[in-house]
Amino acid sequence: MESMNSLLLAEFYTATGYLDRLIFAFTELEKIHLTPRGKLQVQKLSHETAQFFAKSFSDLSFEKDQYVFEISQFKNHLKFFQNYIEAQIKLPLKSQKSERIVIEYINLIYRNSFEIHNFIIECTTLDIQLPRTGLTEVEEIPMIKSISSANTDSTKENFTAPLFSLNEKNIQELSHVESVIKSPIAFLDIKRDEKYDHFIHRGHFFIAQKNYSEAHNHFFKARNYKDTAEVLTLIAWTYSLLDNIPEAKAYCLKAIQKDTQYGPAYNDYGNYILNEGQIRESLRWFELAKRAHNYQNREYPYINAGRAYVLLKQYEDGLNEFSLALTLAPHHQELHETVAKLRNNLERESQPTQHI
Repeated sequence: MESMNSLLLAEFYTATGYLDRLIFAFTELEKIHLTPRGKLQVQKLSHETAQFFAKSFSDLSFEKDQYVFEISQFKNHLKFFQNYIEAQIKLPLKSQKSERIVIEYINLIYRNSFEIHNFIIECTTLDIQLPRTGLTEVEEIPMIKSISSANTDSTKENFTAPLFSLNEKNIQELSHVESVIKSPIAFLDIKRDEKYDHFIHRGHFFIAQKNYSEAHNHFFKARNYKDTAEVLTLIAWTYSLLDNIPEAKAYCLKAIQKDTQYGPAYNDYGNYILNEGQIRESLRWFELAKRAHNYQNREYPYINAGRAYVLLKQYEDGLNEFSLALTLAPHHQELHETVAKLRNNLERESQPTQHI
């Protein structure tokens, strides 16, 4: 089945490319494979791979003890195994057993990549690109760990690399849907959209529960499936709820870079700097938010601009912004009350003082 082979091959290349990036960083950039823990990691990868081949390919003539690698040789041996699996995928006729073997090998790669990537994160400042998810699932998500600094009261967030796995059910689903077979790329897009929507929905659920750390993790999970301006802005939002405003602002800027017409990123950035006291600078960002084409709740930048003008004691400008917001959200009861109160205050101030 040509399309099935193509999909498995794409997933194989994604997994091996990820491992290759990690191995390069692990051995060439930082050389942490020579540390005691690094050597154990190499031995684990080598041993598990050799065991897998001994179990899966009884007709392959090699002794698995031969492949408990020396550090200097393990990359060559690893390449041998990868080439062998690639050749298996490219065979024209495949069975469910052979597909399962390929899936197991890909998951073996992801398990070891998970450990190597987190070892790299702990020991270095390298930023390794994650694999693009296709039929893979995210088994573990970035976990927030609060770290108190001796020199500052600020809190940092550390993240572990996620654990990916290839779900055999996704392959089976694909193999039984004839229309999808004709368009495997469309199938992958549908799967990504489904997972993205699921984790976005769950993130909003946890926001409502005031469980901001869990919401943060779910938005990060969504980003593994689609890296959009929307999810970057939501990640920024959870950073702000976790009192990490520098990261919140940084992710808003990432969202703007991703999509210059996504209005909420401008609005939220303006809101963060407004709360820091940069009132006039915030107005510039609210104006950019108003002009952005992609904005569902267009009243927000007008409301925030109104708040900024009130803080500047430019009450007429504030009333104008709130009134414009009301035309966009006529059922916003609190906004009605704000406009009425501000208008009454301005009318009282405009009346001449009577002397008795």
